[in-house]
Amino acid sequence: MHASLMNAGRYAATALVFTMAMAQAHAAPATKETVRKYFDVTKASSLTDNVVETISAMQAKERKEETNPKEKAKKKAMYDQTNKVIRKYVKWSALEPIAIESYQKELDEADVQGMIVHAQSPAGQIITNKMTPAIIKQLPAVGKHLEQRIETLSAQKAGAKTPAPVPPAPPANPKEAMARTLLSEMPGAREEFAAMTASMEARMIQNVNMVMGEGGSSGMEPEMKRIAKLFKEQVTFDEIVALKARMLASDLSEADMSAVIEDNKKPARRAQLIKAKKAEAAMQARMNTYLQETIMPVMVPELMKTLGKK
Repeated sequence: MHASLMNAGRYAATALVFTMAMAQAHAAPATKETVRKYFDVTKASSLTDNVVETISAMQAKERKEETNPKEKAKKKAMYDQTNKVIRKYVKWSALEPIAIESYQKELDEADVQGMIVHAQSPAGQIITNKMTPAIIKQLPAVGKHLEQRIETLSAQKAGAKTPAPVPPAPPANPKEAMARTLLSEMPGAREEFAAMTASMEARMIQNVNMVMGEGGSSGMEPEMKRIAKLFKEQVTFDEIVALKARMLASDLSEADMSAVIEDNKKPARRAQLIKAKKAEAAMQARMNTYLQETIMPVMVPELMKTLGKK
């Protein structure tokens, strides 16, 4: 398959990892001060830095593991360029205005005040200080898994009978089973995954056009549609949950997971999470626009120059 198409699949997979995506007007929108306080309480700035460092470490590891000298030099040049752009544009001071606008459009003042109260509760502290960092730490492994799945799907012959999704293996132990319950029963999680897989074709086309120029994907659209369709049919929510649960079980105690599971069963918390998911999805949509309109136009030409020199 064309390298640009493969890269488009990888970019789409990465987009799927970073947010595993949804506007209604409110009579009393949240103030900037309240939303900013919520982000302070939930440590949004340091968690954003954590994501950047995780991505950077993942790229550095891939570069160091390369044994071919020419490929190693190429990967180093690409790493240096992408790392420079990411550290300049993917930082909380640049992303905070996008996040605040998204939350203001989706949530009432009372909604955000309630989220602040929850974030300061015992369950909220587990999510902020333990669960979210653990999920960020999983990003390289989940991203690699999705890349491999896309490569496998691309190798399936067009027109061949589509195999049924393979159910995940049973959990290795009760703790892993608890982690699966926590992730699979998170309000809005399945819908979020379905929305992201549904947008995969558009993301692949968008990424190819960004690299090759507007319309550059036209000859590859049938293949991208085929891969996106296969991905939607064969890569299931339960498959990704099983992968993430195996890692989460190593980072959270049974007491921590049980506390969050029980907290999520409360009707008020479930309603709060569903509203928060809409704000997060709106934020992700704006972040994607920021990526395509601000970051990629800077990064892609630099990468093309770098690749042209190697």
